[in-house]
Amino acid sequence: MPIFHQQTKHSYMSVRKNSHFLDWLSQPKNHKIYPHFNQRFKIENYDELKNLNLIGGITFEKKYPNGVYHLRSVPSAGGLYPCEVYIQIRGIKGLLDGIYHYEPYSESLTLLQEIDEDGVEYYFKNKKQEKGLVFLISSVYFRSSWKYRDRSIRYILLDSGHQLGSIYAALSVMQRDNEVIFDFDKLSLNSVFGFRNDEMFTCAIKSSFAQDKDVSKLRQSLPFVSGCDYLETNSFIEDAYKQTANYEDVTANMPDFFENIPKEQLKMAILNRRSIRAFRQYSMKRDEFEFIMKYICSFANKNNIDIFYTLHLVENMECGLYKNDELIKKGDFRSKSRYLALEQNLGGQSGVTFFFTSNEVKKYHKVNILSGFLAQIIYIKSDLQGIGCSGIGAYYDDETKEFLETKNNILYMLAIGR
Repeated sequence: MPIFHQQTKHSYMSVRKNSHFLDWLSQPKNHKIYPHFNQRFKIENYDELKNLNLIGGITFEKKYPNGVYHLRSVPSAGGLYPCEVYIQIRGIKGLLDGIYHYEPYSESLTLLQEIDEDGVEYYFKNKKQEKGLVFLISSVYFRSSWKYRDRSIRYILLDSGHQLGSIYAALSVMQRDNEVIFDFDKLSLNSVFGFRNDEMFTCAIKSSFAQDKDVSKLRQSLPFVSGCDYLETNSFIEDAYKQTANYEDVTANMPDFFENIPKEQLKMAILNRRSIRAFRQYSMKRDEFEFIMKYICSFANKNNIDIFYTLHLVENMECGLYKNDELIKKGDFRSKSRYLALEQNLGGQSGVTFFFTSNEVKKYHKVNILSGFLAQIIYIKSDLQGIGCSGIGAYYDDETKEFLETKNNILYMLAIGR
């Protein structure tokens, strides 16, 4: 087990001893803005980029006495949104080939640097120019650690997975193929993008095809631009990231999680997605649950992730504890699931509560990110069935392992239901 996972576990006593006061007026800015002199391009003006705002655009506004809070198409632990998205573009009509930063509030792409023979492909295994879109996902950790402190090393990876899933879903609407990549030189890219230790790349997804042209490294570094309006550094998170950021891996081959779903219907599910706050405890139908779970466990298992779940309210299915779609213990575990989720009602009032687990060490980043990714797929597929969903990042780690009878690390919980 990575030492930082061990050191960020929750227990019954730790959550009562280590609570701290939050002044929400001191929340750091949750989006990055490059200087006004950078050229910006409205996404709506480019036919080939139609629906690109689905990757993380603003979908709803909530007004409070202290200001307006914006919800996005991608969820985030605590609604803190630590992720940023950068896109390298080649061959899109009307746009300069270059590296862009996605701005959800203005629904635009900010040009950071033009490219020619150089490009981000140099930092990947296949050093060939790619025509199309290359997405890079980063995390500005203080947006999360401001609230969750050291445990944010987990949440920034899970949030990166949700962001990855959001891009995957948008590309499905856009009917563009994709390829998810974890094995690239993140530390070198952090440097060339002008990041300091507070922002860090976590994963990438390409919607492009390789050309028979070699690529050179980026000819100049980008200037530093802060991702927050102020910063409290956290050496624990910075060290944990550096120790585990680069690792050897093969490209993750994705099944078509949204096969046979009309694109407009999928688009509306992305736009309407919300994290539910309570369940009415109505039953789900078996075919609805099977629709949501198609390919989920098989893909997880191929990537060294075991998914356990307690099934509470699904018609014509036995209540009990399941592992990778197989019933391993019959019974009513609603009370236990509620307790393990730090006594949050969502854990026990759901139709199904999931536990994402893995014994992976070297690819700890990957299994956490993929847990967030699969949770995002479940979010969207649940919405397609009129079923609510909510991620649960806080739980009693060791007691959950004991209940599941596993030595795997507990990475994430997720609840779905009506």
